[in-house]
Amino acid sequence: MYTFNIKDNSPNIDVLVTRCLLALASIASVLYQSKQYFFINVLSAVILFTAAIFVNTLLVKYKVDNRILLIVAAILLFITTHAIIFAAILIVYGMIVKKLYKEPVVTINTEGVVIKKMFANPVHAWDEFNNIILKDNLLTLDFKNNKLLQLTIVENEIMVDEGSFNHFCSGFIGV
Repeated sequence: MYTFNIKDNSPNIDVLVTRCLLALASIASVLYQSKQYFFINVLSAVILFTAAIFVNTLLVKYKVDNRILLIVAAILLFITTHAIIFAAILIVYGMIVKKLYKEPVVTINTEGVVIKKMFANPVHAWDEFNNIILKDNLLTLDFKNNKLLQLTIVENEIMVDEGSFNHFCSGFIGV
């Protein structure tokens, strides 16, 4: 049995979730604003929306922790709406998504190939493949339906012998 941790090439989940939450906080601060301080409400909505646009720069380039960004957004949201529940929901959703995220893993055994992702765990039988090859930390899954997956393996402390792995896979594909 072989298990590989795959480099996730999809956009960083922190950036996506934080961007969505900041945009929602901006919209909520406009829709549920207190009527007393109109200028503060508009300024808060503009700050939240601007932060949502530039969240990638804030999180990646300037290394701002997304928790701090969400806490500041929750404070601004509380100031504009005077509702603690909106601020609490913003922080809770931001933390839950990060805890639920799982790195993708490919498991190859005698039963077939399992690709474990966040929302789906498709199991592929050996008869679905033309070839499976591991070369230079690149796992290539060549399906018979002309689908081709090339997955970059995360550098592990446990190195897999490419020759024995490729021989293992070719034994099942030829069957």
